[in-house]
Amino acid sequence: MKGIFYENVHKMILRNDLPKPTIKPNEVLIKVKYCGICGSGIESYQHPGMYSPGIIIGHEFSGDLVEIGSDVKKLKEGTRVTINPQIPCNDCFWCNSGNENMCKDLSLAYGTFTNGGMAEFINVRADRIHELPDSVSYEEGALIEPLCVGIYAVNQSGLKVGQSAVVYGAGTIGLMTIQALKVAGAGRIFVIEPLESKHKLALDLGADYAFLPKEWKKINRYNERRGPDHIFDSVGIGPTIMSSINLLRRGGHITLIGMNPTPFEISNFYGYAAGNLTLRGVYGYVQDTFKTAIILLEKNLVNLKPMITKIIKLEEVEKMFEILAQPHDEIKVLVEID
Repeated sequence: MKGIFYENVHKMILRNDLPKPTIKPNEVLIKVKYCGICGSGIESYQHPGMYSPGIIIGHEFSGDLVEIGSDVKKLKEGTRVTINPQIPCNDCFWCNSGNENMCKDLSLAYGTFTNGGMAEFINVRADRIHELPDSVSYEEGALIEPLCVGIYAVNQSGLKVGQSAVVYGAGTIGLMTIQALKVAGAGRIFVIEPLESKHKLALDLGADYAFLPKEWKKINRYNERRGPDHIFDSVGIGPTIMSSINLLRRGGHITLIGMNPTPFEISNFYGYAAGNLTLRGVYGYVQDTFKTAIILLEKNLVNLKPMITKIIKLEEVEKMFEILAQPHDEIKVLVEID
């Protein structure tokens, strides 16, 4: 079996000798059609710690069910699917309270700490499966996981209809968050993105204004001379957090989505406290988030197709990681798996 194997930092390699998975009674086997290259994968390519060495990567994927475990009753061979890559224990305090993304054992996840979907086949626990409607393509199915990140972030932020929001970063997660904000009834939506080439797509997908990072103070001109109600940081570095503290209105909310492994300092805690600001981290999603994402796609309330800027083969993945590790204009690169 062919697949992309993570050996270590700067060592993503194509292997042709990987064993085809065998399934347990509570699992299914998926023939993968498309798998996305995620920003966390690029971080793992550059820095140690986010991925476990010795696995097949890929946690954003779609495909067909080709084999069903003996204990699986509600799924059929031939069904088109995507998956929730989290592998919760379903037995801890957080799982029992409906917060499986906070599971004490959530270090387990397909494509990060156990084998993922950037290969011809993958075995997946049946309760992680989500069926794709006929109106949702395999390509869109591979983007449902990052869409869920944006939906969950907006849902957890406490945003009220009509409130203004700034999104830092117009990569995949930033653009998903913009679309989720639009659906949630946000007022003016601003995006701050250093690559001007990404501004048009952000505007096409729902942002009202797009600015370079050095222009962040201009936002007040369009927001009644006060800061925005909410900031969604899909980058997660020192400068974006510091700018958020300086830009946000008093009593506003920062939702931190981006996870960058590089340490940084936050020096303006006086401004954070004096402004009565709220900083909340969000991680992942829950099962209901996938149901919401699929409904939004069915109803054409979100548009994922413009975000797919390139489709490549498995043989091109190693070179693509080298490209994506540098500043680039790509949004979402999908790997088509024959």
